[in-house]
Amino acid sequence: MSFYGKLAGGLISLALIGGSAAYVASAAGNVLTAAEQTAAELSCYVIKEYNGAVALFRDGSEEPLAVYSTPLSEINPVDADLLKEGIRLRGLSEVSRLLEDLDIE
Repeated sequence: MSFYGKLAGGLISLALIGGSAAYVASAAGNVLTAAEQTAAELSCYVIKEYNGAVALFRDGSEEPLAVYSTPLSEINPVDADLLKEGIRLRGLSEVSRLLEDLDIE
């Protein structure tokens, strides 16, 4: 085989290996993204009205993780209506931010 034939064969091999590596990296990225989405969905919280107060629930749970001392009657009526339906949040940082924004203690 000539030098150019060997060079072409080597370049084709490198291209195939590089393409395979890119595919594996892409597939691994997709798996990681799916795992992150699942983790985010599993760590969902709901802040909603509970016996006239505001409470934090893990999504799907009937028992609150925390009940806050701020009565629903002291919250802006628009926000209170949203809390009656429940506000879904993805993580504790979002929970903290909403509690602070609504001035809930």
